[in-house]
Amino acid sequence: MKKSRKRDYWQGFTTKESRKRDFGQAFTIDLPSDIWAGRDDKFASRCSANGHVVAVPCNAKKILVVDPASPHAFAIELPSGINAQTADKFLSSCSVNGQVVAVPFKAKKILVVDPQSREAFTIDLPSGIKADRRDRGKFACSCVVNGQVVAVPFDAEKILVVDPLSRQAFAIALPPAVFAKGRAKFRTSAVVNGQVVAVPNDAEEILVVDPASSEAFTIELPLDIDEERLDKFKSSCSVNGQVVAVPYSAERVLVVDPTSRQAFAISAGGWQRFRSSCVLNGQVVAGPCNDRKQTLVVDPSSRRAFTRFLPSGNPAEQRDFDFLPRCSVHGHVVAVPCDAAKIRLLCSRSLRLGLPTSDVHTTPQFVDLVAALLSFWIYTDDPEPPTLEHALFEVHAWGEPTQVGRPVRLRGVIADLPVGKVFFIVFRRTSGLLDFENWNLEPVYVSDDFFASRGATYAMACIRLWIECLSPARFRFLRENGVKRIVFAGHSVGGVYAQLCLEMWWRTLQANTPRRIYHYLSSFDIQCITFGAPMVFGGSSKEASQFKDFAKERAVNYIHADDTCPRAWGALNLRDFVEKATVAVNKGLMDPHGSIKGSSSPKVVEEMATKFLKRPDFNVTEDLAKKYEHFVPLRILSSKKEPDSWKDFQLTPECFENHSVLAYVNKLFDAFDASRPECHIHRHVHETPESEHWPSTLGA
Repeated sequence: MKKSRKRDYWQGFTTKESRKRDFGQAFTIDLPSDIWAGRDDKFASRCSANGHVVAVPCNAKKILVVDPASPHAFAIELPSGINAQTADKFLSSCSVNGQVVAVPFKAKKILVVDPQSREAFTIDLPSGIKADRRDRGKFACSCVVNGQVVAVPFDAEKILVVDPLSRQAFAIALPPAVFAKGRAKFRTSAVVNGQVVAVPNDAEEILVVDPASSEAFTIELPLDIDEERLDKFKSSCSVNGQVVAVPYSAERVLVVDPTSRQAFAISAGGWQRFRSSCVLNGQVVAGPCNDRKQTLVVDPSSRRAFTRFLPSGNPAEQRDFDFLPRCSVHGHVVAVPCDAAKIRLLCSRSLRLGLPTSDVHTTPQFVDLVAALLSFWIYTDDPEPPTLEHALFEVHAWGEPTQVGRPVRLRGVIADLPVGKVFFIVFRRTSGLLDFENWNLEPVYVSDDFFASRGATYAMACIRLWIECLSPARFRFLRENGVKRIVFAGHSVGGVYAQLCLEMWWRTLQANTPRRIYHYLSSFDIQCITFGAPMVFGGSSKEASQFKDFAKERAVNYIHADDTCPRAWGALNLRDFVEKATVAVNKGLMDPHGSIKGSSSPKVVEEMATKFLKRPDFNVTEDLAKKYEHFVPLRILSSKKEPDSWKDFQLTPECFENHSVLAYVNKLFDAFDASRPECHIHRHVHETPESEHWPSTLGA
């Protein structure tokens, strides 16, 4: 009897785009000849490494590697020490520094796969974890924390931590509140601020693991979730400092805040079982396994959940949707087969990174393109940046400024480019520019008649603390690895944070501060490259002019000629801006990465706008907005050959789509290759537009 199609494709995963294909175009790739297509439960886990999708075997006898760029697939032999005949060998794997680490379910050793070299090796389980548990599985989920893989126990009696670089593993004891000999304890886990949060399957409490200190503690379930119920949660995601778990047999959605050690429940609106979920624009989207007509959407910030009907269409499209929610990384979607006979590949219209007729990689402006790409990447859930020819990326987990709360996210990446190694610190604001409730244009004066907006400087105070807490050894590491330049980058409000970092560094140089961390910073060439950033500075003092001159040599803010948001605040009517933004959202503003409206629904945006416009001090806010201006030089991305003043702009609801981070990346890449759509870059100095002499003087 033919099995249900729901198990045809157990996991979907997105990788980077390498060619132009239309969104929704799906096709299949044959399995390698040495992987038997007729076997059931071939693969139950997959992850991305170096542009490949690696699926470790559940019942299959070999490792599967898919290269969606080719597209083709190949198999890798299991190393000695792993019995290929064993059923349910691996159910979970993670990507770490280009390798894939799989923790054993019924296999007897840890598996490490390098898809680039097509090799695999094993690591022994540490003492305290039994390799042979007969009919019991050891680990069913795992996460990456600071280069280590942390696996919480299914039937195992201890927590497993694997360091693939040293090829070592160690165990952490479970806290007393978790019955070590219990079965099916945890089926899903997620990472928040360097800690692993595991929500219970059959266990009765939430488990939190800190691998840095080798300690673990528990958090009690909310009262309205029955702790004695079995199969409570099988899928969870990390969202803005919290972990959201969708119910399998539990009565409600579970939200955990490990920092405060608190948890609460949200009604799921009915009885459905959810086995898979992902983060999309600050919300958790879960596809049901017992109802093909509805999907669950959870908004943890508003503590609400609702269901959506899946789009109707031909059966092939509906089957594709079964694996689309599993990962929200943008690019290709690759579904490795569980019971199906072929690999399924779904292509999306996303980044267009091809530069077939350009030699921009040989120029300093290539750094600007990389900054744009990384400013896009920080909006995704991909652990690695998209593949870009002539650029090699190395992501560094330097932690995040957790004191900021939830509005800010940052990532550090070393990029090995033809012009040398560059360390990028990339920022984003998680709530989007249209978070009217958190607009605060009240000026904070850094000196007489030189100010920045209070809303941005609050976040920057926390980012400054984060920078000052960094070990000087990290900057020595950059120096020793050939990095000579540090670039602050970001899109929209993330670009504002990047510009404030530049101002902070400039002020440090002016003050000649004795703090060691700034001494190390001053040994690098510092730049700031932003995209669609609104205004953050104002004033006309001598110090303000000095900072403008400083920024003119080291910074650039690219703005789309038809983007509304960089005109905020001093170059548009504030009331008109809020009203048009609300109209744009209600008309279905395309914002796939949450770079404009964040995770807010149209109703929430409309409610915030109404409340904001009715504030008794709104006229004061309007007056404050007029005082802001751009201190960082502008580069206008335009389809017109002749430059216009960047203030000659008509505000319409349609303009907001041009603020998308995707629009910025594609537009900037368009400007550097004659085979792509036409785009010109114009620079503006002291309000006088000039055509750019491409490519000799373009960029930061």
